Amino acid sequence: MRGIQIAALIVLLAGLVTPGIVAAQDAGRIEGQITREADGQTVAAVTVVLTETGQVALTDDDGAFSFGGVAAGTYTLSISLGSNADTRSVTVEAGATAAADLTVDWDVSFADTITVVSASRRRERVVDAPASVTAFAEEEISREASSGQLAKVVAFAPGVEVTQSGLTDFNLNARGFNSSLNRRVQTLIDGREPSVPFLGSTDWSAITNLEDMASVELVRGPSSALYGANAFNGVLNIITKGPRDSVGGRATFGGGEQSTLRADAFTSVDLGSDWYLKASASYLEAEDFVQSRVDSVEYPGLPREVVAPDDEFESLSGTLRLDKHVGDTLYTLEGGYFESESGTAVTGIGRVNIGDVERPYARFNISHPRFNVLGFYNSREAPDQTTLSTGRPIFLDTENYKFEIQGNQDWNGGKIRLVGGASYKEEDIDTADFDGRQTLVFAPVTHDYTGVFGQLDLQLTDTLKLVIAGRWDDSSLHDSQVSPKAALVWNITGSQTLRFSYNEAFQVANYSEFFLDAPTALVLGPGAPPIFEVDLAAIEAGLCAPFGVDCGFGTPTQVRALGNVDLELEEIESFEIGYTGILANKVYLTIDVYRNELTNFITDLTANPFGAINPNFGAYAPPPNHPAPDLLVGNLAGALGPLFPFLSNNVDGTPIFALASYTNAGAVDTEGVDLGLNFYATPRWLFEFTYSFFDFEIQEASVAGDSLLPNAPEHKLSAGVSYTAPTYSLALKARWVDDFLWAAGVFAGPVESYTDVSLSANYQVNETISLGLNVSNLFDDDHYQSFGGDILARRAIGSVTLRW
Repeated sequence: MRGIQIAALIVLLAGLVTPGIVAAQDAGRIEGQITREADGQTVAAVTVVLTETGQVALTDDDGAFSFGGVAAGTYTLSISLGSNADTRSVTVEAGATAAADLTVDWDVSFADTITVVSASRRRERVVDAPASVTAFAEEEISREASSGQLAKVVAFAPGVEVTQSGLTDFNLNARGFNSSLNRRVQTLIDGREPSVPFLGSTDWSAITNLEDMASVELVRGPSSALYGANAFNGVLNIITKGPRDSVGGRATFGGGEQSTLRADAFTSVDLGSDWYLKASASYLEAEDFVQSRVDSVEYPGLPREVVAPDDEFESLSGTLRLDKHVGDTLYTLEGGYFESESGTAVTGIGRVNIGDVERPYARFNISHPRFNVLGFYNSREAPDQTTLSTGRPIFLDTENYKFEIQGNQDWNGGKIRLVGGASYKEEDIDTADFDGRQTLVFAPVTHDYTGVFGQLDLQLTDTLKLVIAGRWDDSSLHDSQVSPKAALVWNITGSQTLRFSYNEAFQVANYSEFFLDAPTALVLGPGAPPIFEVDLAAIEAGLCAPFGVDCGFGTPTQVRALGNVDLELEEIESFEIGYTGILANKVYLTIDVYRNELTNFITDLTANPFGAINPNFGAYAPPPNHPAPDLLVGNLAGALGPLFPFLSNNVDGTPIFALASYTNAGAVDTEGVDLGLNFYATPRWLFEFTYSFFDFEIQEASVAGDSLLPNAPEHKLSAGVSYTAPTYSLALKARWVDDFLWAAGVFAGPVESYTDVSLSANYQVNETISLGLNVSNLFDDDHYQSFGGDILARRAIGSVTLRW
């Protein structure tokens, strides 16, 4: 009911605001474009201030800007970019649009014009952002489109941990404490959350059509002040192409190693009267890297499995988007569908073969320079999944919806800026099989989330900006939580800034960590066969039935992995100093130094003898009506030996082996340095280099302290070189990762140092046809990137792209 009320409130607010916007069209408008005098190129990221009204705009990638609702009169436009500044005048007539196309003789670099929206939830120059942000431009993403793997594009950013476990099984994290099915970096696609609600992790197999992406931004570091719980270590914000900005289309057809066949396409059409339609689709068929572990394993330390995985993967997706432009307001309706077959994912309870998955979604958006209203619905049905370690089927049906409204306002020519908003989300989880029995949780789960957020920017002086932000979150899963943020941004020269920031963020346990009740396997030693259940019928017959008591041992007693409903919120406190600079119009340099303090860290699945991890599943308790409980327990201890410490009772009292659960594990301090350098040697040559250092120290251990591993290397670096000509481009990148230890659920062991080299090449045959080549793991260096993950081989994909 609360969700319906909030939805109605959002619709009401949109109804109140929109007529005012439409009515404002009776006033005049100013529209303009800024270009460079020397070469006629448009200039993005120019700040344009309408001096008399205080309205502020930032030119887009085409150098365009506009002001609506302007009364008749003569106005002064103040424009600036870095250390460059100028003023111009423009006259507006009632009900008319005044053209304000401007030319400038500024000498600006490409880095000067990079803008981002994710750090402050509004557009700003990347050098002015109050957070560490890496932006990936449309051209860079398009070069890698034939791979269909966005995570590998992001992997070369500073401070990022990307581990690949299979063809489409990735984990993306920033600044330590990665895990299988990582959820600590929130992923958004046009504001929609594409994560798997049960786990909170991103389903990378469903993010494939890179041709349809306009930009991708990665915010590193805690970001709960604006985004809530899932932004514990950062935000990955994907923005797709708007139909009006991409009229025409393209289709890419590719194939290559791993028996890969893929096709991606999108097309946008102008329907007239400011209506635009876009359709996109993607298809992939390939062999996974996954290998059977039934008879043998790929490398030492892996647990054996009882079921062989399906090494064929196939997926199909499509979206349809309708846009209507009314003045400065954009109305969007979008629907999409994704289905896949036979993917394999590494999870805390072991590898899972994911059979048929269907994921429909819908989204609506009302966007204006001063406000944004968003609503979306996601559904995921996965009725055909199998745990490879046990052979047991699992089912997972989830759905969620979310409504969010956001507004912003400038005062005093942009020297005071305020962003604020509120959101409501509800999620439903059901893991029932065809007979109605739950396969992953104790019972169906429904929970809601509410959040209110805001950020205030104060330009204290011409060079010093103060940013204060905060968010209040509440949920039926956890107590209310406040996430504050503060930052000082010192603009040293106009193109160089020094940032001091403080952030607090939190992470709520996912549904698996709270409510998991799933079969798993117990292995008593190297080479020992996995134990899935134990036959204790003799105990039932000899020590229970004679007393007229049903102890539940008449059927085999299962080995289970269990959630912990008493988990506390995981919290992080972060201090950071960051430098962003553009040097000699050729070098773009970022340096970030941070220190984080994590408390109540939520472990992966950890052994639970006698309830040491989860007291809700402690030592076995005989039925209360058993006349000789000590005799029963003594005989069980003798019969089970090393298995006895795991014997417990499930929530309904039935006996189980409570093998593993989750817990909060004390306090951990982390610190690190992230460095990124782009050297634009010429307009065609680009050299890139990143380096990251990471360290951690356990401040307060718990019974699970020895499993507190960050699953991240101490050192990693990448280097790349690219050349872009009018008709072709080449890019060669290499990523080196130091060796490190991995512990996540049933998988614990070393990850050896590895180097991942990628190559991309594109050739424009004519205006319609281009050829592409994308190669990951260029030198076919067999390696694994997370313990328990698949051994990765080279994957070379050739492609043909048609444009119209």
